[in-house]
Amino acid sequence: MTESAAARPRNPRGQGDRLRAELLTATERLLEQVGSEDALSLRAVAREAGVAAPSIYRHFADKTALVWATMQVSYERLVEDMAAAGALVPEGDPVARLRARLRAYCGYAIDHPAKYRLLYETRQSPVGPERLAQHPAGLLVRGLHDALAACEEAGWRVRCSRDEAPYVLWSAVHGRVMLWQVLPAEKNPERLHRFVDEILGLLLERVEAGD
Repeated sequence: MTESAAARPRNPRGQGDRLRAELLTATERLLEQVGSEDALSLRAVAREAGVAAPSIYRHFADKTALVWATMQVSYERLVEDMAAAGALVPEGDPVARLRARLRAYCGYAIDHPAKYRLLYETRQSPVGPERLAQHPAGLLVRGLHDALAACEEAGWRVRCSRDEAPYVLWSAVHGRVMLWQVLPAEKNPERLHRFVDEILGLLLERVEAGD
């Protein structure tokens, strides 16, 4: 620890968490404006939050950590919505559970368009493989991986590489959501639900006894 870091006074109880939340909110607002980690300035974040720039380093090691923490709030909310939807379906039907999760994904994109765009339109600085493994999108990928594994355990076959299957689902549903959002057609969520049914029908097949 450096002398300057050691000399920093501790925040009164509760104020540190409040400052962290304010920094995340400020970063979210700015990212919605600039759309890029490179274009984001820590000085601007500090100004938006009403604090001195060095205060950011009490909570985040660098700008990438700040951006990822901001995105993690939305990823966590998305994954929680998906898990809650899946939990409403009986455990004995993992495909229906996965369907409910994916429909909830579409619902999140519809209900929170700005936060959804933040996840996919924020251009981020490249990082090494070890750090990339900590990206908050891993929450979503692991959830889809586990849901597909439950389908396999129940006697379903995944028609593609298991490593890539979560990404196939994710990219397909995300792509359909984006088309739904930008095409000048009636915004009927049922079209997204039908697409979820179609992609699951293409990706999963029932394994018959003796196969």
